[in-house]
Amino acid sequence: MFDIEIAGQMAAWFLRKSPGNSMPHMKLMKLLYLAERTSIEQRGYPILGDRLVAMPYGPVLSNTLNYMKGCGHSDNGWAMWVSPIKNHEVSLAREHEPEDLDLLGNATLEILAQVWHRFGHMNQWGISHYTHRKCREWENPGSSSFEISYERLLYALGYSREKAGEAAAELEAQREIDEILLS
Repeated sequence: MFDIEIAGQMAAWFLRKSPGNSMPHMKLMKLLYLAERTSIEQRGYPILGDRLVAMPYGPVLSNTLNYMKGCGHSDNGWAMWVSPIKNHEVSLAREHEPEDLDLLGNATLEILAQVWHRFGHMNQWGISHYTHRKCREWENPGSSSFEISYERLLYALGYSREKAGEAAAELEAQREIDEILLS
């Protein structure tokens, strides 16, 4: 089930790596999306379980983007780690030590490190263009947006149609179970 504090800690991890502990919010969103995608590709399940959405500048994590834009309560798990967007930039909301990111397990930290190593040097436009070209699950929605299903993502990652459908059904069933258990 989606947990905004985990998203906040992932963002804080990336921001701490960035010069000045800040970066364009679009770049941060792409890094977070690519981490979620990498987790699904390597482990078969997401880190966050956020809704994947195709938008004009590429794929995004829908709930995380809403929090990034300031929707939701000010005392949420995002705001304690990431500052509000100012001049299209976000930064760390507070100083922290690596051990403060206690919701991120070793496997997640490894994925974040892989994503940073591969994409951290790119600017926001470079990483956006990368997601347009290489994330085959993304399709330009024009001025709108649409959800990217797990099935679509898994197919883009090389699963057969049948295997993508089966794996997506398992991920959706797990999401439903998580929602029931945590409600």
